[in-house]
Amino acid sequence: MTQQLDEIFSAERAVTGPLVFTFVLSSTVSITTAVTGDARQNATVAILNGSVTLWSATLTQFEPTATIPFDLIAGTLTIKKGGTFVLQIPTTLQNGTVIANLTIATLNNPQGTPFTATVASWPLVS
Repeated sequence: MTQQLDEIFSAERAVTGPLVFTFVLSSTVSITTAVTGDARQNATVAILNGSVTLWSATLTQFEPTATIPFDLIAGTLTIKKGGTFVLQIPTTLQNGTVIANLTIATLNNPQGTPFTATVASWPLVS
């Protein structure tokens, strides 16, 4: 059975499909964010070492903050326990965002350095 192209490439499917963002921390460590929901109000954040997921959490408008419960060690880079990701849902006045507030340690800096970044940003309608 064949589908018509307008069924496969519909605007409705494009709106309901996830938006995926990748924020590169190092040559091997990245943060991916998949945004879903009819109003783009949910975000699943994952910290990856290559293709291996070290940690993930889903943020919603009812639970917009997730905290990393343990140190994430990826070779010589460590993302310290207690780092957070915060979701701001999109509105007609502002983009949705996911903000990372982390402490990143290396062999040269074992105590770590605070790191804050917008790892994803998207409009209400995309």
